[in-house]
Amino acid sequence: MSKKEAVLKVYNDIKNETKKEAMSIALKKQKTELTDSKVGGIPYLPVGVDVPVDDEGRQLTLLAQINCEELEGMDDYPQKGILQFFILMDDCYGLDFDNANEQNTFRVVYYDNIDENVKEEDILKIYNPYIEEEDYLPFEGEFKMVFTPYEEGITLEDFNFDKVFVKRYNELFQDNQIEAFWDLDDDSEDELYEEVSGDGSKIGGYPYFTQSDPRAYENLDSYNTLLLQIDSMDDEKGNVQTIWGDAGVCNFFINKDKLKNLDFSDILYNWDCC
Repeated sequence: MSKKEAVLKVYNDIKNETKKEAMSIALKKQKTELTDSKVGGIPYLPVGVDVPVDDEGRQLTLLAQINCEELEGMDDYPQKGILQFFILMDDCYGLDFDNANEQNTFRVVYYDNIDENVKEEDILKIYNPYIEEEDYLPFEGEFKMVFTPYEEGITLEDFNFDKVFVKRYNELFQDNQIEAFWDLDDDSEDELYEEVSGDGSKIGGYPYFTQSDPRAYENLDSYNTLLLQIDSMDDEKGNVQTIWGDAGVCNFFINKDKLKNLDFSDILYNWDCC
């Protein structure tokens, strides 16, 4: 068995053991309706509810909105209502690198019911998000989300990958034990990348990072569920849809039990780029 065949055999084993439900996200640039699943656009807000602000009173911008009726089949995720992701439009896209789980310059909001009587024109009277510079927007315009369900095994970038891979590799190849995935050699990442990378925009599944998984540090491993990932994306004509810094990626994580309880008060937000 070649080295590549061995690596792929190990991955196929752990892929089946670690698979999770996911929804891939494609973006279609168009004017969206108030309760659509979307990136950008006007947020749904119940009557009497204010736009989220940071501790300086600056309004946050709607990054993404999920109509949860479209998450049918995604266990643990809400099946009705609206789930929203807001960020402050400054040069860090609302990320406080020292307090990435404090919802000040970002916010995740969930409404369990939708009032169909809410009018977009009424929300436009109060929605005036702070934007430090237009160039800081990670998207331009608004996009409707199109979901496709699939299953995904653990990705190369997930901080648990090394532990899971090494355990199975050593079980299968007892005469060639390793202590870390990187003990194989530098070519192994390239051999696995297309098969194992977690890139792309999605709900659920496993994450992708251009740098490293922040959950490997500072006791953040309790954020064990990928709530939303928005990658840098182009359309079929090469036009930019979303871009995070230098072709980076954005993730939001939650604890699985809190997700089951529809408790969105404790979220880890991250983005990084090359």
